[in-house]
Parts: sequence; C-alpha cells; structure tokens
Amino acid sequence: MGALAYISLYTNELKPFTDRGYRQNTLYSLFGLIYKFEDCKTVATPSNNIWTLVHSLSAQEKLFFRRDYVKAYALQGSEPLYLKVFDLISKQNNYDEAKLLKQLAPALNAKNISYTKNYLYEQICDALLYFNNHDNTNARIFQQLSLVRIFREKGLYKAALKIWEHAIKEANKYELHPMIQMLKEEYRRMQLYSNPKASQKVMMKEYEEDSISADEHLRILQLQELSFHALLLRRKTHFRQSKEDKKIINTLLQNPMLQKEPKSASFWHLHHYRMTKATLGYLSNDATSYNYAYANIHAWQNNEHFIAHDCENYMEVLYIFYYTAILAKDYQHVIDVMQHSANKQIKGVAHKAYFETIRHLALNRVYNKLADYDKVKVLVKVMKDHIAGWEQYINTDLQRTLRLSLGISCFVLQDYENAFHYVKNATLLFNDDTRPEHYSFANLYLLIICFEMKDDYMFDIQYKSTYSYFYRHEKPLPFENAILQALHKTYKTKSFRSLQENFKELQTSLAITANDPVQQIVFSMFNVPVWIESKLNRVPYKDWVKRRVENELKITRSAG
Repeated sequence: MGALAYISLYTNELKPFTDRGYRQNTLYSLFGLIYKFEDCKTVATPSNNIWTLVHSLSAQEKLFFRRDYVKAYALQGSEPLYLKVFDLISKQNNYDEAKLLKQLAPALNAKNISYTKNYLYEQICDALLYFNNHDNTNARIFQQLSLVRIFREKGLYKAALKIWEHAIKEANKYELHPMIQMLKEEYRRMQLYSNPKASQKVMMKEYEEDSISADEHLRILQLQELSFHALLLRRKTHFRQSKEDKKIINTLLQNPMLQKEPKSASFWHLHHYRMTKATLGYLSNDATSYNYAYANIHAWQNNEHFIAHDCENYMEVLYIFYYTAILAKDYQHVIDVMQHSANKQIKGVAHKAYFETIRHLALNRVYNKLADYDKVKVLVKVMKDHIAGWEQYINTDLQRTLRLSLGISCFVLQDYENAFHYVKNATLLFNDDTRPEHYSFANLYLLIICFEMKDDYMFDIQYKSTYSYFYRHEKPLPFENAILQALHKTYKTKSFRSLQENFKELQTSLAITANDPVQQIVFSMFNVPVWIESKLNRVPYKDWVKRRVENELKITRSAG
C-alpha cells in the first residue's frame, strides 16, 4: 500500500486524493504520518538485523568495539572483512545489501555474506556483554561467583574466599537472593572439599548474614507473581475493564498476602507488596492506592543504590505513583518526585528516554490541572523536539499516551491542527489491542477538536468516524452518547442560542451520570464540563480554567 493510501485510512474510508475537501482534511495529519510510514521501512527483519544492531550502538560502544575489543586485524596487517562490513553499515541510513556487495566485491559475495553478517553479529554481542558488564551488578557478581568456583577448583582457596566475601556483601546489599544462595553453595563446597585458612567465626558471620530467611524469600516470590499479574492487567486497560477483569482484580485484592503490610526489613518484600496494592487499587479507581505508591516511591528515592541497580522497576514505580497521585489530586508531590535528585541515578539512553517520557507526561498533566500554561508551553516544545528520539525506546502504550498528552495540550493552547494531528496519530500508529479506553477517549476528543476548528468537512468526517467507532466496537456509555449527539446537533445549527440550549441540556445530562467512574476518569483527562462552561461564557478554554483555578485558590486561602 502506498503512503497516500495508507494515510487515507485515518478517515476510515478510501477516497481519491484529488478530492479537494479530502485533500484539505488529509494535510492536517500528513506530515506526521509520512514520517512514520518512512520509519516502517527500517523495521528489523531477518535480513537487516545487523543494521538495526549496529545503529543501536552508542558512540562509546562503537569506539570500544573498533579500538579495544577487536585486535586480531592488527596481527593480520589488514582489516578483516567483517570489520569493513561494520564500517559500511554504520554509514548506511537504511540497510542496502546490494550496495554492500558492490562496495566490497569480490571479497564479499552472495556465498559468504550471510556468514560474514552472522560472525559480525556474534562479535558485537560478545563486545556488548564485555563492555556493559562493569555497570551491571548481577553480571559483576556472577563473574565473581564464577571466579570463586575456578579459584576453588585450582586450590587457590585464600583468593577464592576474598572474592567470595566481597561478592556476598554486594549480593546482600541489593537483596539478590538467588545469587546469595549460589554463593552460599560455593562456600559450602569450600568447607567440604578444602581447608580454607580463614577465621571460621568471621566467615560464618558472612554466611549467615543473608537479609531474609528462605520462608520470607518464598513470600517475596509469591508477591512478585501477584505484582506481575497486576502489571498485566494495567497494561491491558486502566479503566473500563471487562466483567472478567474486574472479577480478577477483586480476587487478587482478597489474597491473604495483601491484607496487611509485611513487617520486614527487606526492600523487595515491601516493594512488591506496595506495588501490587497501589496498582490494583488504582485499577479499582480507589484514591487510597496513592498511600502505597507514596510509600514506595519514597523508599526508592531514599535508597538510591536500588535505582542505579534496577532502573526498569523504578520506571514502573514512577509510573504508578504519577497515576495514583493524579487520582488523589496531590499535584505538588508529583512535581517534587519527578524533580528529585535521586533521578540522577538513572543511566543509559533507553532508561533516560523512559524516564523523560514519564516525567513530561506527569508534569504536562499537573501543569494543565494547575492552569500553569507558561510551563505547559515549555513542556510541549520539549516533547515535540524529543518525541522521535524517545519513541525509539519506549513501549507502545507510552508512545500512544505521549501523543494523546501532546494533543490535549495543543488543544488547550488553541493549536487545533497539531491537537488533531497528535491525537489522530495516537489512534492509528500504535494500535496493539491494548488500552481500549484510549481509543474511546480519542474518538470523542477528536470530535471536540473538530468542533473548535470550525471546518465543516472535517467535522462531518470525524462525526461519522466517531459514531462508527462506538457502534462498531462498543456501545457508547450514556455520557459519551450525550456528548456525541449534543456536538452534532449544535454544530449543524451554528447559532449561539442553539449552543446554549443544547449545551445546558448536556450539562443536565452529565450531572445525572456524574457518579459513573468511567465518566469521572475521562473528564480527569480532559475536563469536558469546564469546556462546556467556557463555550457558554464565550471564553477560551484555558482562560476559563485559569479563572476557575484562581477562584478555587482564593476560596482555599479564605478558609485557611
């Protein structure tokens, strides 16, 4: 399918690009979709895996591989063929095998290119393991464990014990229980089969210093499984769960292990308990889930070495903290946590991309809630500038959420064309059958954007698309149906009197369904009732929000 045909899918219908109205409609999203279509050409396939790997290397990794790891060619007097392939692939913007064969003929040919690429791939993988092991605690301790075993078998017991003592202390520091058990087995073997010249009292102290018992380790593993189930449920959807998923959430919450916080000094024991409670509570729309997320984020930021050791788990802690804090309306604490000095422990380009994405999502939402639109403008610029770089590393859920967040802020700043572009792209480019609430929200929100754009053709097309989405995928909830019909009825009449009648009727309808938890969460993403007020008062949305926030602050100060 060609690029223009691919783009035309965003209206859920195929129309000739020569159509004037369709041409106008398409241009609003053209620039973003073409860039993504071009990116699809370089998706990793079996034939260009080597290109993807080479271009994932940092400058330091390339330098290490070229200068320090590969030394054989220095003895040969000339570079081996696989290094020449490495250099040429590094310069290619897209993988071009035919060009490689032409540039390195006759040494590289159809018969040996597969072998050469596979050999280069293996060499790069080995170099990456060697280069990155010094920053990987698990790999470093495992290397020490291997050395203990080798030295023991060579009869170098004193050296083996010295390494073992260092390794067991580091494993206990990070609560690496499987590694601790393997190290203990090595110590047992030294006691059984050798006669180490070390103080029995000192060594047994190290041996028995394990931070938890075997029984507690088992409970941690069980909590870890519960935490993972909660994570999978969250990845599937944040709200609007099926009856089956709601039943699973309630069953998990009734698990005896989640009824009381464990009295434990183990960092991981408390982490998995709090993470599970926070996630399941959030999925139940329970604001008390924030208490567990709050305790967990502070435990991490007060123990920075765990952040440096396990950035992936820390990202999940930040993520669930941000969402539960929004649910509990503790906006200032979100700002404090996202700007905490402990975040400097995050290393690596991929981890930093995840962190910056989560940080900007959180701050963008908070500053919108606080009506601090000067800061929103700054965030939007940074997000636009870095979105392409971040999206190389973040998962589909975050990519889609990032674009929805940008779309909402662009709308608030009255940049409706970019608002439409980002929200539409979010629904088209990252469809992985997760987070269905993103699509129901986006389809409704796109209609609101088109209402503000005052483009008859765009509104008509988007109304058909939104209507089609709801009645094809799921029946709209009462509040969604009310908004859909009010927008359609009001746009057609194009009079302020009609707007007043229809929107006041819509206000009454939304008040009746105000206790619907889905409605509450959707309106926390974009405050539709306040937008309706702004239209009735003929005031731009952001100005009306700012006025409301300032009035609320005055009332709070007066009450204090």
